[in-house]
Amino acid sequence: MISLYTESFPEQAGHSFLKGFMGKFFSAISLGFLIVACALLPSCGSSSPTKVRPEVPPTGVSLRPGPDLSLEVGDAVGFSASPAADTFDFHSSNPSVLTIATNGQACAGTWNSLTVPQICTPGPVGTAQVTASTLGVTSPPVTVYVHAPITSIVVSKVPGQPQTIRNDCISKGALHGPEKWLLQATAFNGSTDITASVGPFSWQQINPNFSDIVRLTRPATGTQGCLLSPQGQCLNQEIVTATTPGVGQIYASASGLIGQPISVETCRVEKISLAAAGDPTGSITSFLVNSGASTTLNATVTDIAGQNVTGVPLTWSPSNRVSLRVSANNSTPIYGSIGTVSTSGAGQGTVIASCTPPTCNGGINPSLPIYPQAAFNFDVQNTSTTAPNPTVYVTTTGCATTSATCTPTLVPVGRGSSTSPFITGQPVVLPNTPNSFLFDSTGSTAYLGVDRSNFNQQGLMFFSGSSVTKVTSTPGRVLAVSPDGTSAIISDTVDTPNKLFICTNCNSNSRNVNTLLINSASAAAFSPDSLKAYILAGNNLYVYSKLDPLLTIQLGGAANDVAFHPEGGFAYLAGPSTSITPYRTCDNAPISAATVSTPNAPLIIRALPDGTTLLVLDPPNIDLVSTTLNAPLLSCTGTLTDTIASFNLGQGSFIPAQFLISPDGSTAYILGETQAGQPPSRLPFIMVFNVNTQASSVLSLSNSATPLSASISADGKFLFVGADDGTLHVIDTSSGLDTQQVTFPFPTNELCFGPGNPPTQVPLSQVRISDATQNGSQTVYSYSLISGPALAVGQSITIADMGVGADDGTFTISGLGIDAKGNPTFTVTNSLGVTAANQSGLGTVPISCNPDLVMVKP
Repeated sequence: MISLYTESFPEQAGHSFLKGFMGKFFSAISLGFLIVACALLPSCGSSSPTKVRPEVPPTGVSLRPGPDLSLEVGDAVGFSASPAADTFDFHSSNPSVLTIATNGQACAGTWNSLTVPQICTPGPVGTAQVTASTLGVTSPPVTVYVHAPITSIVVSKVPGQPQTIRNDCISKGALHGPEKWLLQATAFNGSTDITASVGPFSWQQINPNFSDIVRLTRPATGTQGCLLSPQGQCLNQEIVTATTPGVGQIYASASGLIGQPISVETCRVEKISLAAAGDPTGSITSFLVNSGASTTLNATVTDIAGQNVTGVPLTWSPSNRVSLRVSANNSTPIYGSIGTVSTSGAGQGTVIASCTPPTCNGGINPSLPIYPQAAFNFDVQNTSTTAPNPTVYVTTTGCATTSATCTPTLVPVGRGSSTSPFITGQPVVLPNTPNSFLFDSTGSTAYLGVDRSNFNQQGLMFFSGSSVTKVTSTPGRVLAVSPDGTSAIISDTVDTPNKLFICTNCNSNSRNVNTLLINSASAAAFSPDSLKAYILAGNNLYVYSKLDPLLTIQLGGAANDVAFHPEGGFAYLAGPSTSITPYRTCDNAPISAATVSTPNAPLIIRALPDGTTLLVLDPPNIDLVSTTLNAPLLSCTGTLTDTIASFNLGQGSFIPAQFLISPDGSTAYILGETQAGQPPSRLPFIMVFNVNTQASSVLSLSNSATPLSASISADGKFLFVGADDGTLHVIDTSSGLDTQQVTFPFPTNELCFGPGNPPTQVPLSQVRISDATQNGSQTVYSYSLISGPALAVGQSITIADMGVGADDGTFTISGLGIDAKGNPTFTVTNSLGVTAANQSGLGTVPISCNPDLVMVKP
């Protein structure tokens, strides 16, 4: 320390003049330095002497890690104490077992140096207490257990504890609260039990989902049977308490060694019973409600211990996510779960609650979903006096029929009010020609498939808002979209080898595409909770699961279609042969006793929204299959009974192209073909089947147009039909009248266009026109064919570059012939036409980009 003195120095008499002068000189210099130093030191500005502040002891000292520590002989660990600003002295109560250096580094043995520790020489097994002190304040001790090397750690149930309802699981629903098990960890060095010397164990669990299967807690201080620390804490035991149905893995660790995990199960769910509030028996499963209303459904959940469990993370799934929304309360202390069903618009659908892994019954292999005793049906009536204004999207496969440059579009069709006509909106350009078109259940994303990969340049397109995004290398037809909207199944049957793609989170940057080498997949359906998908390909049924490996089931013949029962516990296969067979969703087992036979091969199968009926097409018939779930539906043992009634549609044999069910399940609409092929031979009408009266009829379109594709509005009031006349027909379903035909005029609202700016029409045939002869209101054009097939009566042709503008325009060919020179001619109606010779006009017959893919946005 530097001390400053402020007293003066007395003069020394008797010095010589020189000495006095030099002394005064140097004294003056010294005084100057002191003045400068004083200017820099605050204490010089005060008349009182400088005071030194004494160090203040901390109120407490803490030491980390602690309060107990397990250390293998020869290992080292660093201790740190706080407050960090202080200087500490570290102390070991047993230096022969644990030596601690001045910097807090501890050695399970002996350090080569306490000031510069580098080599830790192993010592004996034992315990030591480490403390840190400063200014007379000492930390609480940390007990260090020094032990031999651990080769294994075994976790087991402590013997002699209270009996649980079952030996293989603990129930969350026990009468006196969730059941518990007491587990203990045993450490071994080889075959020697060294648990007593190891000290504290750490406990952790591995869960199949974010929620814990069990809750881990340490036994109370001083618990008998535990290895106790000096503070009385239990070191080698842990309590596991039932929390979420499922199987988890528990393991203990010490000194960096992780023990072998053991399985611990919170008793799995085996039964779910739904009931509306006010109807505890659950006898009412169908509801007629107004839009804007809400209904509370209570789920009673029973586990395999026979106990009713509360607060279970069930999955609530509505089949119609536009009309029905479900808000789940999975933390209720009274029921297994509570679902509040809100109705937002007219329509019909079902609601179920399921124990869907991994959030419920997680960790069980193979997965074990549990479904309710019934699907609850909601028929929502619209209370608004304002009629809804649906939006329908229209596109075309027409560009696939030509080798010319052709760009397809997606055109929205809507109306401003219930009294306004439907009109086309701004076309959205598609990067490739679609072959299929499906919306997800909420209408937020549309999926459009493509025929081939084209050297990995083409793939699935998805449309959201007003933009289209392409996922390359995923070509094929879109077979199904999951009810939760997160996954789509795409089957490529054109490229070699055939592939099946399952695209998850397609409309986000986190998309994942699972590629499966499945040949000729033709149909697919997702379970209502979106856990599984059944995929048909040739003679095989493939079961895709979010959790389990792909399963292949040989059918003994080709099945044609698949649909899940609305309750979720069963899937129905149409075929092989003339059979309809249900499969149990939980274990994928066929329920042969419930197989029914159809008069002809079943080609398409659909579930009605009443939750109990399936509709099957086996031309010329349509079949009603009534299903009854057999009680009790326990675990994965459910069965059901089916009955069938068949009705002849009266149209002879046909190939169904599209099978639509009205939202309320009362009416079926069928588009068909008389024979397959390209192009197929289409039926010129729509078959209609009234489910309630079992009566059939047909709908015909204006202008004798042939239907190509159809989609029904969410309220069932409109059937939108794309036809071969190039228009979208709007059918009023209550009257059956074709009330409007929406056109797609070029070049403003076209379904396809060719290259150029402005765009051109895509040519099917092009001709060079040499002469025009006017005959009354008819104009006869002489021509030679440039490209494409020969002209035909009824085709639309656009004429340009004629010398007389009145001969240009777009017309319909009404006749064909030969002129005096032997040139072919075509005739159109054009009252303004002018006779002109030696012309070089261009006639273009565009390809037919008909609206053959139509989808109403949900």
